[in-house]
Amino acid sequence: MKYLSFILFIVLFVSCKNNQGDLSITGTAPGVLYGNLLIKDLAGNTMIAADITNGKFSIKDYIQVPGYYKMQYSFKETKGTMREVELYLEQGDYKIDIDPQKINDYPTITSTSQLQTQLSEYNAINDTLRHQARQKVLALNKQIKEINDTDIKTMDQLSASSQLQREELKYNQNDGFAAFKIFMDKYPDNGVAAHIMKSLNYQNDPATYYKIFQEFSSAAKNTEDGKELESKLSKLSILAPGSPAPDIAGNTPDGKPLNVKAMKKKIILLDFWRSSNGSSRDNHAEMISQLLQLENQGLGIVSISFDTDRDKWLSAVKADRMNWTQISDLKGDDSPNGPIWGIKSIPAYYLIDGQGKIVARIAEFADVHAAIEDYLKKH
Repeated sequence: MKYLSFILFIVLFVSCKNNQGDLSITGTAPGVLYGNLLIKDLAGNTMIAADITNGKFSIKDYIQVPGYYKMQYSFKETKGTMREVELYLEQGDYKIDIDPQKINDYPTITSTSQLQTQLSEYNAINDTLRHQARQKVLALNKQIKEINDTDIKTMDQLSASSQLQREELKYNQNDGFAAFKIFMDKYPDNGVAAHIMKSLNYQNDPATYYKIFQEFSSAAKNTEDGKELESKLSKLSILAPGSPAPDIAGNTPDGKPLNVKAMKKKIILLDFWRSSNGSSRDNHAEMISQLLQLENQGLGIVSISFDTDRDKWLSAVKADRMNWTQISDLKGDDSPNGPIWGIKSIPAYYLIDGQGKIVARIAEFADVHAAIEDYLKKH
């Protein structure tokens, strides 16, 4: 009887194990004599380690929890750094082909996992757009060099050079949104949409992202990522253009709260910054040279500091010659201005109108000047 009970236990154990998932991975990395490969959970814990030898690697393991994992690999072509990509792992077979000559591209992954197949499709689209952008940047660089090599530059040439540099900056910024939009149009019923969107800068344009989220499949919306994302987007949707701007916590150096309507401006730039942030400080010089000339056309500027030290805040204001409205609650990262305005990093910029309604969130300072001029021309 004891023997039969033991056999039953073993059968149940094996059955339970198989239900959760056996994982088989075979892979290639042509030309790699030796390398290392790790698979980690999203908390950074190493789950699986394997060697890449003579261009091949193989993994037979047991996956307890199906889900998203990080795969890291390193060999000569990665120049001492670990290349990291995301996988969706579950019970089944995976074939992973890493191209050392295209080390920044997502590996080619053939899998029995539908979610991994969808994740691969998104990354393939993203890689294609990145390569296209790179070619455009190289072409723009050539045009800029031709202008800069001219001994005497006309105003038209200088203007053209500046425009080309702005285009170059735009193509250098790959935020993943274009790839995501193409992916959603091609695979509207995919199950990885919410997970991918969480990695994008949805805080910069929550209204647009929320509209796309509403078109997700039920499967994507009901994932853990989907539920978390919906909660965040619904809160951030109050920052959509045309919505009343949330209150700004803090006071001026002389203790007065911000009164937007009393500024009597057509449009107001909100500059979220910190005295210890170099990019913030550099952009203040650009504000002085590019934006203050628009004050007589109806532009106002309000800088909202995430400092905690009053002396450091005011010292930076003086050093940067910020002769416009200054606000801070001196709570640093604990300031309610961060979550209320959906700010994950600084500097960050918003435009609001004279009545305190949101005009736009500007992701990059390089786009601020054109956005302000465009608004003033229309109003």
